[in-house]
Amino acid sequence: MQRWQAGATTARRCAPRLLRAMRTQGWPSLTEMDDAHRVLLEADILKNTGGAASWTKCLPGWVDDLRLYATVHPRTAPSEVNGAAVRAELVAACTACDPNGWVLDDDDDAPMRRCAHPGVAVGAGARQ
Repeated sequence: MQRWQAGATTARRCAPRLLRAMRTQGWPSLTEMDDAHRVLLEADILKNTGGAASWTKCLPGWVDDLRLYATVHPRTAPSEVNGAAVRAELVAACTACDPNGWVLDDDDDAPMRRCAHPGVAVGAGARQ
């Protein structure tokens, strides 16, 4: 952290909270982070620090308010994932629907429903 320095006691108290919040919110682990990610993390934790009288009392709340990583670091290229390819992969791996993505059921009188592909993982191509 560049702007603020925590003492040993504050760091020991907040480190488990920070790691738990990072894991919950989808942030990469500290060992996988480069300097740009660390700057993003610091900026997100310290985004609303104006008027804080006691930094050591406020820091745990700021850590608990860590936003989702996808919100802070959105994908730069929306074309990274081809929606049609993902849908085709899901339909191919799903055993609950036909090749067109409609639910397979025995009720011929009921309206057709799109399959939600339960238990199929995107990218894995197999059932969970």
